[in-house]
Amino acid sequence: MPRTAKPYRLVPAEVPKQAGRRGSVYAEIVAEFVASGVESALVEMSGRKANSLNVGLRKAVTTSGVRVKVVRSGQVYLLKA
Repeated sequence: MPRTAKPYRLVPAEVPKQAGRRGSVYAEIVAEFVASGVESALVEMSGRKANSLNVGLRKAVTTSGVRVKVVRSGQVYLLKA
């Protein structure tokens, strides 16, 4: 029984190192808010819908572990908790 040619081949290779993740813009916003010393702030960001901004900031707050609350009532606000 003759062998048929395979449509692929395996080539030994080293896996390239991945560049580390640069911090997200949301983490940067949260860090700047914490460092600012203000109790609350409206977050404005062109090109992002309020819902996207809300979700990104909530994830950044959870990841960083800071005591900040993200509030969305039409617009997105950061409050010190």
